[in-house]
Amino acid sequence: MNLPQPPAPCLVNPLPLDPHQRRLFQEQGYLKLPGLLTSPAIEPLRQLVEQQLRPTQASAGEGFNRLTHRLEQDGILRQLQGQPALAQILTYLTDSRLILCEAQGFELGQGRSGFAWHYDSLNFRYIRPQDPAFSLWLPLQPVRPEAQGGGMAWVPLSLCSALGNFQFSRMLAQQLAQGESIAELSELLRQTYASPGPLTERFERQRIEEAFEPGDALLFSKYLWHRSSPLLAGELSRRQAVTLRLVAAQARLDPLLQDGETRTTGGLGMGQERGALKPLSYGSRFVDIQAGDLLSRSAHCGPLL
Repeated sequence: MNLPQPPAPCLVNPLPLDPHQRRLFQEQGYLKLPGLLTSPAIEPLRQLVEQQLRPTQASAGEGFNRLTHRLEQDGILRQLQGQPALAQILTYLTDSRLILCEAQGFELGQGRSGFAWHYDSLNFRYIRPQDPAFSLWLPLQPVRPEAQGGGMAWVPLSLCSALGNFQFSRMLAQQLAQGESIAELSELLRQTYASPGPLTERFERQRIEEAFEPGDALLFSKYLWHRSSPLLAGELSRRQAVTLRLVAAQARLDPLLQDGETRTTGGLGMGQERGALKPLSYGSRFVDIQAGDLLSRSAHCGPLL
């Protein structure tokens, strides 16, 4: 006798979004989504990152004590992919079907500062500068900006967008491919976008930080300038988060940009040379399509939400 199976738990709340929130997201490049995940989703995500996070090397600690650039998309992540509410929310806000290309995990310990001011050059270097892409940041412990910190700070797109940096990256990648020197423009970019520096000092004055509970999320554009907030002494010994990297279904492969950004560990658009990225990861799977092809034509592009 086959017993009926219990219904699968609801993992994503169908949030009541309106055209005003949609317009704000498209203009500002970010939107906080309170209570996006339900309680049954949070503990499995914590277990996932606990199993797969790895200690950072002393030479490349990046301010985190543990991280992974590629969480396995099985178990809870596969279940989240199948939640209709998640696809509906993301499609409504971004005006596009989205491909889930990466899932990453980060752990910030007390006294660690995370990433300095940056935009998502490495995560989305395999698509054209104009192709939309987004990140969904899911903190797994409470974030209290006025107390212990440990969250994120960002600057709205209406104040400063990194679209130009992606375009600089493409231009410099072209010059590299042709064997030309990029030293002059790289030095100008390095001075402009140094952190700390004159521009990032302005970012600090205009930055936005918000409190988060486990289950809350932040959806933001690949053009959004943001940084980690240090985790200060206090109740939490660590702050973990999962970040989903999402690419618009109309995005097309750009191997030239990927090669240039890989050679500089994402530094081209900021004029920073940090050496070749090792190991190769982001975008390296798209071996079955050609430059300019839709990512969705690849058998390796990830699920369409």
